[in-house]
Amino acid sequence: MTPVTTIDPDADFATYYKSGRDPDETCKRLYQWHQMLWGRTVHGVAPFQLEVAYRGRFELNLITADGKRFRLGSDGIVNTWTSPGWARRYAFGSDLVAEIAADTDDFYRIASTIGGYIVFPLNSPDQAGNTINQARGVHPLIADRFDLTLECIRRHYAERDSADLVRDEDNPLRDRLACYGDFFGLFADFDTYVRFFLLDDLLTPDRRAVRSLLSGNPLNSFAPPALAATPEQYAEFRRNSIAFVMGRNARIRQLGF
Repeated sequence: MTPVTTIDPDADFATYYKSGRDPDETCKRLYQWHQMLWGRTVHGVAPFQLEVAYRGRFELNLITADGKRFRLGSDGIVNTWTSPGWARRYAFGSDLVAEIAADTDDFYRIASTIGGYIVFPLNSPDQAGNTINQARGVHPLIADRFDLTLECIRRHYAERDSADLVRDEDNPLRDRLACYGDFFGLFADFDTYVRFFLLDDLLTPDRRAVRSLLSGNPLNSFAPPALAATPEQYAEFRRNSIAFVMGRNARIRQLGF
């Protein structure tokens, strides 16, 4: 098979979902793109090797220079909340359900481009419990929102580096992130993590806070509900999410793959 050497940020993986498949598990091309993106050299991150593997599902093997190994899985990070399960789970009102189902602005397709994906660590043989991907999907204060997930990651790094300052700061994913502390330790600090994964457009201009996809304002709490409560609020979430994905795709283009 000819190796994949280019990334097309305009291509999407929406057809996988519509055919009942999950690209995070079944799409080799997605993993080859992950391998290219996250195998690149970035200042502040020690070089490591990435290999695409298949064990009933696709994943990445990350191997550091000193022999540490991590299993990584793909995760779609912009949830459009279009599946019936979300409407049942959070009892959306009929007007809000209709706004979500309308999918104006081609939200579903844009969210399914490469700018809408990232990798998180999977469990090693000696680990149990939910992965980060699973935990952020089921926690009611996160509701699969990546902005809130990134705020949890920011607080993880802050707690690691300045425990006395933020020990009592709320972090709904604290325990799960701590389970994968070695993975986050591959990146010097939160800013390096953001630069590595091209998440800059989710930060405020001073890079000191994560912007809410629901409001556009800096995040400072995990107050419920995490989901949009009105059609207008969802429309704002959709606009901010599209801007984030398209901005991230532009950063991917600039890499020259």
